[in-house]
Amino acid sequence: MEPISFQGSITVVDSISKAEKALNKLFEAKCIGFDTESRPAFFKGQKFPVSIIQLATNDEAFIFQLKYVRFAGRLVELLSDESIVKVGVGVQDDIRRLNELCKFKQGGFFDLSAEMKKKGVIQSGARALTARYLGRKLVKSSQKTNWALSRLSSRQLEYAATDAWICLQLLEYVKNDTTDYRLLAQVQEEGNYCNNKHNNICE
Repeated sequence: MEPISFQGSITVVDSISKAEKALNKLFEAKCIGFDTESRPAFFKGQKFPVSIIQLATNDEAFIFQLKYVRFAGRLVELLSDESIVKVGVGVQDDIRRLNELCKFKQGGFFDLSAEMKKKGVIQSGARALTARYLGRKLVKSSQKTNWALSRLSSRQLEYAATDAWICLQLLEYVKNDTTDYRLLAQVQEEGNYCNNKHNNICE
């Protein structure tokens, strides 16, 4: 499958002034893609706080570096605003980790993974959903890199932007997919059982 990546404008938000400009744009959006990244832990018991928050519209992605911009004020307000839909994958884990930085009440989140699990789909991560609905490959090679770096690489920024943006591209596909995959799997299983039974009788 052909890889897919965000091709729009990427802004690294590493100052209060940049945060204000970014948030002014994001508060005007009706729906934004959402994700977070943390420095990876490679040893048992090791744990690191959220390093960046990625928020994206269809054309722009904003990478909030939390070592320069605190998770507080209007950024918290945005993630609490019920009128602005934040689309992500496995968002409850992200929210739990953000609450370790600042307690807040989540609002307006739509979890693609949780929605697909309700339909009976087990593989409901961003990569699996991108392949299912868009027929494209979501490259994850930068996932285990150090997100706490002061200066993120261009490859990291592209990865981070894509992970938030792709959620927006998948939203309507997930919402409009009315298939009950649990029922479908049951029908297929019953069909296989009948075929096997028929074959045994014929032998």
